[in-house]
Amino acid sequence: MRAVYVKMTVATVLLGSYLVAGKLILKEVPVFTATFFRLVSAVAVLAVYVAVKSPGLVRPGRRDRAVIFTQALFGVFLFSVLAMYGVKFTGAIEAGVILGMVPISICLVAVLFLRERLSARRSIGIGVAVLGAAGINALSAGSSGGGSNEALGALLLVGAVLCEAVFVTFGKLLSRPIPPATLSLILSVVGALMFLGPAAAETSLAGLSQISWQTWALMAYTGVAINGVAVVLMYDSLASADTAVVAAFTALTPVSGAVLSVLLLGEHLHTYHVAGMVLVITGVYLVAKEKGEKPAIGAAVQEKSGAPDSGSMRGVEETAANRKGSVVDHA
Repeated sequence: MRAVYVKMTVATVLLGSYLVAGKLILKEVPVFTATFFRLVSAVAVLAVYVAVKSPGLVRPGRRDRAVIFTQALFGVFLFSVLAMYGVKFTGAIEAGVILGMVPISICLVAVLFLRERLSARRSIGIGVAVLGAAGINALSAGSSGGGSNEALGALLLVGAVLCEAVFVTFGKLLSRPIPPATLSLILSVVGALMFLGPAAAETSLAGLSQISWQTWALMAYTGVAINGVAVVLMYDSLASADTAVVAAFTALTPVSGAVLSVLLLGEHLHTYHVAGMVLVITGVYLVAKEKGEKPAIGAAVQEKSGAPDSGSMRGVEETAANRKGSVVDHA
């Protein structure tokens, strides 16, 4: 069991580093180009993992191909664009807290479109998490004087969270289950193809030659370490760890992101950051773990690694809350 804890701790730290790495990458590389090379790196890692763990070609039917395309559009393409531009206009700490609310958004989408029940406990959890995230961003905008930029960044991040929720709910529409790692690989390939055109228009070959080796290393890192290693570690952890334990670890992702933001980006951790993170983690826990019922965040969800990803980051929260019927990411 100690080995599982080590795996989940490493995965949490890697996922928390996504926005920090993204913030550094965006100083030199545009959004579409950075995301394209991240997904290419992820494809390389996931292709090896899938070949070793589950050899054999999965051929989705026509209906499932349409579902996967929609998942890639919302969960990989739009999520990545909104998340990267969002972190560009906000601090990595604030962005991490908002993106940590993916389970909350999934619950809301399930209630609105899948007619799932919203209990008093879940309502309180949603309210507590929203209060924490909103408070952090309001106080951050006020203290920094950034005003409209921070507000725009927060709005983009909320859009990214909603895109992730659409991705998860569409996973229920697959006619037959696809192994999570294989689905992650497929989504990364489709996502990379979606980003190829915009990236080519955004950056020329001459522009690529001007990118420093440090930034190239960071782009490779986000694909290999976050969308690859972190995803694999989470998959392995789900095989032997209780859902509540995994959920507790993934809820710490915004915390690890905040610590890394302070250490690597020189951002300042204020009291309201800590208070907001506590509220968000508490709200996510209340929603994900309701006594006597299945987790609130969809009982049978397929995962992905598109962004923060997984995702990335984007998918690990889904996995933790949906061990039954699924086994994410992201990152």
